[in-house]
Amino acid sequence: MKTEKRERYKYQMHLLLRLIKIYHGFAPELWWCVTAQAMLQVAGPFVNLYFSARILSELIGGRDAQRLGSYVLLTLICNLTIFLFSQGIGKINSVAQSKVMWKELRSVGDTFLKTDFENLGDAGYQNKKRYYLERRTMDGALCWGTIYNVQRMVKGICTIAASVVFAVPAFLGYGGGTSFFTSGLASLLMLLLLAGALVCTVCLNRRQTEREMQFYKEFMEGNRSFAYYSGECTQYKHGKEIRLYGEEKLLLEGLKKSLDIDRLGKKGLLTGFYEMMKAGLGMLLSGCVYFFIGARAIAGAFGAGMIVQYVGAVTQFTGGFSEMAGGLAELRGETPFIENYLGILDSRPVKYQGSIPVEKRDDNEFEIEFRDVSFRYPGSSDWALRHLSLKLRIGEHLAVVGRNGSGKTTFIKLLCRLYDPTEGEILLNGIDIRKYNYEEYLELFSVVFQDFRLFSFSLGQNVAAAVDIDRERAASSLGQIGFGDRLKEMARGLDTPLYRDFDKDGVEISGGEAQKIALARALYKDAPFIILDEPTAALDPIAEYEIYSGFEKLVGGKSAVYISHRLSSCRFCDDIAVFEEGRLVQRGGHEELLAGEDSLYARLWNAQAQYYAEHTEEEDTLGMEPVYVS
Repeated sequence: MKTEKRERYKYQMHLLLRLIKIYHGFAPELWWCVTAQAMLQVAGPFVNLYFSARILSELIGGRDAQRLGSYVLLTLICNLTIFLFSQGIGKINSVAQSKVMWKELRSVGDTFLKTDFENLGDAGYQNKKRYYLERRTMDGALCWGTIYNVQRMVKGICTIAASVVFAVPAFLGYGGGTSFFTSGLASLLMLLLLAGALVCTVCLNRRQTEREMQFYKEFMEGNRSFAYYSGECTQYKHGKEIRLYGEEKLLLEGLKKSLDIDRLGKKGLLTGFYEMMKAGLGMLLSGCVYFFIGARAIAGAFGAGMIVQYVGAVTQFTGGFSEMAGGLAELRGETPFIENYLGILDSRPVKYQGSIPVEKRDDNEFEIEFRDVSFRYPGSSDWALRHLSLKLRIGEHLAVVGRNGSGKTTFIKLLCRLYDPTEGEILLNGIDIRKYNYEEYLELFSVVFQDFRLFSFSLGQNVAAAVDIDRERAASSLGQIGFGDRLKEMARGLDTPLYRDFDKDGVEISGGEAQKIALARALYKDAPFIILDEPTAALDPIAEYEIYSGFEKLVGGKSAVYISHRLSSCRFCDDIAVFEEGRLVQRGGHEELLAGEDSLYARLWNAQAQYYAEHTEEEDTLGMEPVYVS
């Protein structure tokens, strides 16, 4: 058991030292400021103890006015110097701590953005993210508690060192008297009493920290529920369902249960109990110290004026030890938070990034080949894709169809190297894509996923996916996708902010408009491969038809992959791949696949077509094929 505790302690110290090193990288001046400020905080009381003892001795003894004046003047000068230095270093320390806070938050955000995509879907990684965000909401950034407690420890160590220097003479043997209190035994007993009090202080600090950490763990669960319910209550997009289905009572009840006021009250009582115990112990010890020092002074061991120094020094010693022990206990209690933060940083990309530059081809002649590729998601025993072999020929427009869960989107994720195959390989112009520079490889693809995301930035920045915009190119991309008329209606044009998170004049766009903007973003990137994963699900049939009919013009000679559940919307593609249970079961043109009556494609087509017995008048007028909904 002792070995286990020792190893645990070593592990905690390793994490703490690593965190201290990271913060030093964020702000090299931080720990110098923390140390200097702690030393100045310690210096003030001891300067006053030193001169107070001598002033009192002089008042009782010689009463030399010149010497008294010198002591008073030196006391004022020292205190003023300490105050001025403390103020200056305190300001620098405050700036350094703010710098560390922002860089800590940025390091977390940077890691979330740059970590391997597969980490974002990993349950363990999601728990790390959730834990960090919840603790940050409750306590602020990790650095605040860490820096504060490290400073407490440094202050405690400095206080202990100064106290020993100031108080040692009070415990030395005195041969000029017969009183028990001047004997070495009395000093030994007093030291043992001090040691016992310090042990009790350490135990109380440790127990308090353990109980408070347990409270935090319980409170975080309630806080998570509270954040969810309060967030849902205020979401604009959820307002319709809440009102139409009368869900406000359900949400308010959950909000009431999650806001556990009683737990907060228990936390206050818990803290109050331990602080009362430590304060009571400190008062009892102070009484014993006063009695011991006073008895030695009466016995003639030292002058009355030195009582101030010795009692103050011993009191400072116990306070310093409590400060050091408390800081260490809280730092050890923060181990889960520190471990979690460092675990997030350690999740930076581990996937092989490749080194071969992607060939820059003006003719965009790229060929992709899946060669016996099988894949299962991390932590899953089920195969999402199995023995997939196919080629994407140059300029080919491939539609990928199949039931839900057949592996269509997984195929796209592997193609874009968001995941690497579990078995087999994917080749670009005959070379394994893992050997290519990762960032350059990603530049080959313009993708519109089914769950695409627009941000609360300007319209132009959403299209360009960048701060700097080629305005003519952005407007052209929006016009090609059928958003031109809507753009003309916007008073601020490409500078129109989307949504109202940051700007009260922001535009709340519809789902269909959002999909058009996402499609325009794919066109703006002008990559050799365009991949569309259900890109028109929120569009009305006419808008969808306009995009389909102009698709050849939009894509041109580029290679394109199109995923859809609507088989009728795939007919414009010259090649269709049919997936079933993670396998490629059919491939060919529409008429060819439909010819086999018992084929999967034919069954899917006929299952959808039965809902449309005939074209509507509008479809006949437009020459549109019916859009079948599965």
